[in-house]
Amino acid sequence: MNTGGSIAQGAVRRFLFYYIFFLIVVQQVVFVLVGLLGLDLTFDPVLRVWVFVCFVPVPLAAWRVAVERRVLAEAAWKNWIPWALTGVVMFGLWSGSYFAVGLLTDPANARLLPPEWERFDRFVPFDPSFVFLYICVYPFFLLPFLRMSSNGPLLRLVIGLVIMLAISYAFFLTMPVTYPRPSLPDGPEFPVWVMQIVHGRDPPWNCLPSTHCAVALLAALTMYESSRKLGIWALMTAFLIALSTIFTKQHYIVDAIAGFALAGLTYWLLLWIWRNPEKIPKRARQLIRED
Repeated sequence: MNTGGSIAQGAVRRFLFYYIFFLIVVQQVVFVLVGLLGLDLTFDPVLRVWVFVCFVPVPLAAWRVAVERRVLAEAAWKNWIPWALTGVVMFGLWSGSYFAVGLLTDPANARLLPPEWERFDRFVPFDPSFVFLYICVYPFFLLPFLRMSSNGPLLRLVIGLVIMLAISYAFFLTMPVTYPRPSLPDGPEFPVWVMQIVHGRDPPWNCLPSTHCAVALLAALTMYESSRKLGIWALMTAFLIALSTIFTKQHYIVDAIAGFALAGLTYWLLLWIWRNPEKIPKRARQLIRED
């Protein structure tokens, strides 16, 4: 690839990465402003979307690309476009199959968690402001596909996602657990407005384990392989996403723990396989050695 083409591809790749990164950071800042500092951000909903999705993260991403202009050619990894498209496909698989499973589940078969399992949830208050952390998982899902520059971690990520989703959906379909969501107050408050959108889209019986927590932790562990500094931020973000599932009353505490456990076990199992290729079938061994 010529230098000009490398710089252009590197610029596009880094812009997309930083746009998603700052989109997540903006939501985290909004949570601090609204949830912790009590700032009133109640104004026109359409304008809110434009401010937090475009007006803030776009110029910040452009600024970071300008700062890195001398090293953009190094970011033009030859496989980044196929992997970026793979990330979009995997996101569609996650979200599409999640809602499909929700539609296939008979709400009459969904059961509440036994009282001895949800005793600690009673002490957690319902706080709609955590919804800004809750929705971070959607852009967070895509970050590793734009950050990693090695096939191995991304291949493990895709395999891990497929394994985790298959296990989670098997539980959703055979032993559906539901959460008695609290009613939302009427009013123009920003967190309530966003929670209304979440309640309108997300079925309340895809609970145990939490795929929100599972995909967040798996993405964070994958990013930790590329950068310790980014990985620490990613792990903290995954933890905040887990907290958000509990404080928004979308999930029980057990759901979040189960999601993290599923992601952790999947990640370390695949990492062990990658480090011990002699114990797996020949074709899979070839993929690892090529990487």
